[in-house]
Amino acid sequence: MSQNKLMTGLLVGAAVGVIISLFDRNTRNDVMQKSKRVSENAKYYASNKDELKSAVQQQATRFQNLYERVSEDASYVGEKVNELKELTPQVKEMVADTREAFIDTKDAVVDSTRDVKSALKEENPSATSTVAGNNSSSSDGNSNRDAEYGKKQ
Repeated sequence: MSQNKLMTGLLVGAAVGVIISLFDRNTRNDVMQKSKRVSENAKYYASNKDELKSAVQQQATRFQNLYERVSEDASYVGEKVNELKELTPQVKEMVADTREAFIDTKDAVVDSTRDVKSALKEENPSATSTVAGNNSSSSDGNSNRDAEYGKKQ
């Protein structure tokens, strides 16, 4: 019994909504134009059933072609996703190998730099003392001269 009241209430509410919306002149004119077009199309296709059948078949063909294209695109995307899943571990491994190679190269450069510095120090041990001596003599030049002068006398 409550279901009957629900359906009755829905129908009455819909009818009242339609009547209220038709108070607007633009809405009323639009409804009239669309109703005329639908009526004309219905009459036309009622007298030309073959054309209606052809139009329905064309639409069905279009939807079928669209479905096939979407299916093909979905399978293509699926294949690419699977390829990406397979490549991801390989890419991770390549990145790790490249990182290790850069670290090894960096370590080799640091070692070479140390070797060059130590070789320079061994070949010219007075190079740093001469530079240091020049700096100390320029700041304290009189004491060196005085020491040399004292030796001569």
